[in-house]
Amino acid sequence: MSHPAPDGAPWPLQSRWWPLLDEAASGTPVRCRALLLTGRVDVPGLVDAVHRVVDQHAVLRARLSDDDGTLRLSTAEEPVPVAVWEAHRADCTRALREAATTARDPRHDPPVTFDIVRIAPDQLVLAMTGHFLAADLGSIYATLGAVLRAYFGRHRPDAGPAQPPPLGPVTPARTAWWTRRLTEWQREATLASAVGAPAPARRRTAVQVQPVAGAAWHRLAERATAAGCGAELAVVALLAAWRVTVAPDTGTAVFAAWTDLRHTHGGEGVVGPLSDQIAFGVDLEGHADMTFTDLLRRTHAGLLDTMVRHVPYDELRRLHRTIHPGAPPPWDLRVHFCRIPPRSSLTRDERTLAELGLSVELFDESELLAVAPPVVGGAWDGVNADLFLTEHGRDDVALTLHYNETALDEHTIGLMLRAISDMIIQVGETPNEPLAHLWRSRGAHDHTGPDRQGAAARPALPHTAKGHIR
Repeated sequence: MSHPAPDGAPWPLQSRWWPLLDEAASGTPVRCRALLLTGRVDVPGLVDAVHRVVDQHAVLRARLSDDDGTLRLSTAEEPVPVAVWEAHRADCTRALREAATTARDPRHDPPVTFDIVRIAPDQLVLAMTGHFLAADLGSIYATLGAVLRAYFGRHRPDAGPAQPPPLGPVTPARTAWWTRRLTEWQREATLASAVGAPAPARRRTAVQVQPVAGAAWHRLAERATAAGCGAELAVVALLAAWRVTVAPDTGTAVFAAWTDLRHTHGGEGVVGPLSDQIAFGVDLEGHADMTFTDLLRRTHAGLLDTMVRHVPYDELRRLHRTIHPGAPPPWDLRVHFCRIPPRSSLTRDERTLAELGLSVELFDESELLAVAPPVVGGAWDGVNADLFLTEHGRDDVALTLHYNETALDEHTIGLMLRAISDMIIQVGETPNEPLAHLWRSRGAHDHTGPDRQGAAARPALPHTAKGHIR
């Protein structure tokens, strides 16, 4: 059964992000995720399952228009595109990534497309590519899961609400709170300024990937769960700790993040654009005496502080431009994570294969990340680095950083990612050891090991081993 088509009113976040579409282009507004299906698959049946699921969610077939200055939402009559083709695995990955890099105009182009690709006699890839104004990252994962449930006859068409929750107005008290916070944050070091980089005028993206062993990631997740949050937020805590080692005067490390609003504004089960970009700070006062558990609680508190006073990102940008005209925002490192990311280990096994006839896992998640094209001037939102936390290989996790190579040095970024990876191992094993001790023990090795040799001509970063810690 289909829900009624939208009545012309756009979703709240569609209206708010519409004026920021040029800025959004610097953060890859189109995302692709895919599942690898191993076993026998009825391809026509899978295509039919895609159409049945998309038919339930009109927003996945929506077009946006503002011809008369008023943003309106309409539903396309034609079915969602589903391409069926064959390719080698590497070629499939490359083609899907390139499709996510290709610009899509929400006024004319299908906001969501699907691909079903045979990469081996017993393996198919089911991929969904979507513009964030139609489907956020959580919606992509949820839709792929719903397609499989529909394929196996387990999908409930009427499950979940059809419409998004309202965001509500921004109160004067909340605006005043954010005005004070933005003024405080503007004095803090960004990632670029912390490493001594001049303020860039444009962004040209380069990529570095740092794998993290699955066992180390699971230990980190256990420590984070005990503190009431997720492993993704634990990585932010370590990034904050690294920030203060290279910029000792940092009082608050400020980050941007894409976050799912469903658990704060309602709308569980809604497929559509319900993720917004936020900014939050991690208080680093007294950092020298903190354990990782202490810092993780500070990081969680900073995130909650922002979420309970959430203002939509367009309002946050407007407010910042009003207070600090012409200044870049104090958040130039943006973290991308899904609130409940899927894990292949839950469905990739012989039991699933025996029960369903299929083994299901994520397909090349870390390889499908689209790289934003070069941007300059008003089309750039001032973010110098985007960190993605994705499944990598069979059981590992990748810290993938898309960074502005006009501002951030390749060597510096490599040191930072290796430092975070090493600290993930250390805090997983000794979460109650003072962070200063852990940084020093790591720093002694980092400055004498082979990574430092051959780099004498590069400027050395301040480090805790040299006394640079609050």
